[in-house]
Amino acid sequence: MDKGQGSEQENSTSLTGKRSGKIKHKNFSAKKNLTPDDVNILLNELQVYQLELERQNDELKNSYLILDQEKAKFVGLYNLAPVSYFILDYLGIVEEANQNGVDLLNISRQTILNKRFQSFISPQSWEDFYNFLHRMQHNDHKQTAEIKLKLLDGQVIYTRMEGRAVSNIIVTEVKYYIAIIDITESRNAQQVLKETKDRLEMTLRASETGTWTVDCESSAVFLDTHSCNILGISSSAFDGTVGGLIGLMHPDDQKSVCDHLLGTVGLKDIDLEFRVAGIDNYVKYIASKGHEVKIPEGGSYFAGILIDITERKRLEEEAILLRNDQQKMILSATLTAQEKERDLISSTLHDSVCQLLYGIRLNIESIERSNSLKGAFKNVNNLLNQAIKETRQISYELTPSVLKDFGFVAGIKEMAQRTSTIHFIIDTYIDSSADALNTEVQLYIFRMIQELINNCIKHARATHAEVSVYLRDGKVSVKVADNGIGLPAGSENKGGSGISGIRNRVYLLNGQINFENSKNGLAVIITFDNSPELSV
Repeated sequence: MDKGQGSEQENSTSLTGKRSGKIKHKNFSAKKNLTPDDVNILLNELQVYQLELERQNDELKNSYLILDQEKAKFVGLYNLAPVSYFILDYLGIVEEANQNGVDLLNISRQTILNKRFQSFISPQSWEDFYNFLHRMQHNDHKQTAEIKLKLLDGQVIYTRMEGRAVSNIIVTEVKYYIAIIDITESRNAQQVLKETKDRLEMTLRASETGTWTVDCESSAVFLDTHSCNILGISSSAFDGTVGGLIGLMHPDDQKSVCDHLLGTVGLKDIDLEFRVAGIDNYVKYIASKGHEVKIPEGGSYFAGILIDITERKRLEEEAILLRNDQQKMILSATLTAQEKERDLISSTLHDSVCQLLYGIRLNIESIERSNSLKGAFKNVNNLLNQAIKETRQISYELTPSVLKDFGFVAGIKEMAQRTSTIHFIIDTYIDSSADALNTEVQLYIFRMIQELINNCIKHARATHAEVSVYLRDGKVSVKVADNGIGLPAGSENKGGSGISGIRNRVYLLNGQINFENSKNGLAVIITFDNSPELSV
């Protein structure tokens, strides 16, 4: 309203006041006949009231215009709001709804107005909805509830409602102003996430797999319940640090794990195995695999899994033992076959060739005595004696019958005596309890000593050798030492078929072989456990 209109209204107001003041002092009703002056006065007064009514009518029009403008703004905001708005009376009947609310319920505005809002509430949420209304009615603050709606077409949606109750100033009735947000998509995503998490939990539980994270900056460690169970600790007892995690590991593995973790500064993956001591000092093998995860805001952390691989390790060890047993069985069968073949050849030489040679010599001696041809048969007898001696030596080397006839101790001493010469002396120190060893083990030891003595004669240029066999503290120790030139550096890992045969027999006995090479000669020491199965 401008200044001219304001001054005009003020003038009209004062004029109206003056006129009305005058008319109050006149008593026109007492007069039966009005004079022209009275009529003029009445007309003037009527004109004043007319002006007043016109002014008030203009003001009322301006107020309605402003109200319509404000209402248009409110309606625009109300209908275009991104959330659904409803106004309910104290009985829950819909008095007003914005366009988003109408679209949410998938119904026309005419249909929803004056309709009970409870008809859109899913039966499972009736109690929650009435509690929501009750809280609004008895509380001045905004109230919130999650309510499930069931539309007329049967569709179910999840909503979050926020509202408050407002009392009418004139009437004591309560109205509920409610904003509704559709959270169906978020709820479905949460449900999918929950189902995925449950499936992951079941998978981790079934596979005995745990998860972990390590913050690269703070070195804080998080272990889930499965990881704690795998490590055999309670989540409350773990301090959540890398140091605390390493402290749970076997002392022999802590340094390697530390070195691996320190080495991951420039790496993207973690892949390591370690041991932990479980209940009753039961050692468990744990495999840990992880990957670096980059954070968009900056920084990174490692996340991964823990797996109990104790059973897998046990199966691997059993497989290795099985392979070793198979190799030992094959090697043992090979050596047994060799010994059987040697025994057959030895028996053939002893029972056949030697007997024929003895027969030939006896016939020649008979011819020599009868014909007095001593000089002619002297060389023949010498050759036959040499042939008999070499045949007996071959037979002895193939199968030492002295082991069967007199025992292990006597057999070793007899071999030393047979092999010794004036240029090569062999001394023996044999524990008498060695006769209690299994015959197959005795044969293995005899063959190893025999091969080592042959090496002393052929390669070492030795003049003296010592053979000792001791049984002490559950161990069998075999030592062959000489005063020869020893082994060239690095040659202990080489050697021919003789050394290879010795190593095979040591392997079958689960033993160890050591070569002690010095300027005073070579000492070969073979040790293995004197287990019950090695005794007769």
